[in-house]
Amino acid sequence: MMANGKVQLPDNITLNFNDARGRERKFKFGDKKHPIVAGRLDDYIVPLRAGSTYTLRFTLDQFWSHDTSEFEVRLLPGKNQLSAEFEGGGARLVNLDMPGIKLMNFWTGKVQSNTLSIEK
Repeated sequence: MMANGKVQLPDNITLNFNDARGRERKFKFGDKKHPIVAGRLDDYIVPLRAGSTYTLRFTLDQFWSHDTSEFEVRLLPGKNQLSAEFEGGGARLVNLDMPGIKLMNFWTGKVQSNTLSIEK
């Protein structure tokens, strides 16, 4: 998070994309409004009880592929397939005024969604 929580950038989300031609790519979340950060960052923490859910809404132009330098997921005519992946981990950005965040329990591991088929 930045701007005291006003901007939240969920950078642990990846889209696994197979286009209609069979080309596979990974796209990471990227916010075009904030391509660089010149100030403080805090971890984006979402506290959830067992059985809870948290929903994020995205558009395909909010993701980019580092490997291919594509700055959005482009759907081709035909059958495109998409799945989302989340990787949970502990606190990475421990600022001096929040040392206790390192003591919190975090879910760690990877989880992947079902595959969504999109025909264009």
